Amino acid sequence: MVQHLIFQNCPDTVKEGIHDYWSRKQPRIARLLQTFPEEQRHLKLMVDRNPDGYQARAVLMLPTQVLVAQSKTRQDVYQAAIDEVVDILAEEIRRHKDKLRRDRTHRKKQQQQTDIATALELLKQDIRQQRREFFFDLLRPVLRNLRNYARRELVFAQLEGKVSPNEMTVSDLLDEAILRAWERFEQRPPQQPLNQWISGLMHEIIDEREAKAVPAISLETEIPEDDPRFRVTSGWILDNEPFWGDLESLTLEDILPQHEVEEPWDAYSLDEKERWLFAQLSKLPKLQRRALMLYLLEGWEVEEIAMLQQRSVAEVRADIEAAQTFLKDQLRQQIYQRQN
Repeated sequence: MVQHLIFQNCPDTVKEGIHDYWSRKQPRIARLLQTFPEEQRHLKLMVDRNPDGYQARAVLMLPTQVLVAQSKTRQDVYQAAIDEVVDILAEEIRRHKDKLRRDRTHRKKQQQQTDIATALELLKQDIRQQRREFFFDLLRPVLRNLRNYARRELVFAQLEGKVSPNEMTVSDLLDEAILRAWERFEQRPPQQPLNQWISGLMHEIIDEREAKAVPAISLETEIPEDDPRFRVTSGWILDNEPFWGDLESLTLEDILPQHEVEEPWDAYSLDEKERWLFAQLSKLPKLQRRALMLYLLEGWEVEEIAMLQQRSVAEVRADIEAAQTFLKDQLRQQIYQRQN
């Protein structure tokens, strides 16, 4: 990250102190900005001194927005002014990243709706004319944005013992859902969007599996890199739909977009972080976990989740908050164990 420190009425000894103090505070900001390319981050820290005390201002230029933070009052010492501006800037970064996440999921949802609207009449035509292969070949690409959700649901099903490792691929689950969509198309709720209805069919397919006992999973336990429970394969997607791109990893920022993690979390690899998240999420009640994932990762409204799960909006909203609270508590415990 490119940084510039700018001073107003500060003697050289104070400038040196500010440089040193900022170097200790800067890693916190850097951790929050990890998702942005380093060469696209530019920060200016300005410190002004007058007889009433010190005031600090930070201007952070990102490819998506310019963020500005300023200490609200003048402080007797520059350390207090910098502490205040760092807290304000950290909150602005978290808020901005959450907005980017919401914008991204909204665009994905809008794209799904556009794809479905484009295909819906032809799908109905295929049903009327009993053209099953046409139906399958049209619906598959329309559902491309469901593949990441399918992959996550399969990981949870494996952790819960409902699906054996390597028993079902993402493609298998999508194909089974498409088959059921073909068989029940005329019985689907008319007010429910097609992609949401098919998400419900995927839940149904997984929930029909007989649950088995599985051992508890901990991040501190050595888990092989190729552990099949965390490596659900794509199936026909890779061979037939390469332009769909790779499956996305699950990240803490997906689930706790405004939560600021402590430094020990960075010591874990991306794979270790994802395995820990899957392990913790698998401990949640099924409806609660699905509500969280649909809301944060798929961009569903609380009302849409309530309709799918046949529950009240208040119950769904409470479950999302409870799931996030649980994860924050588990994360604090994990970091504490790491530090001790």
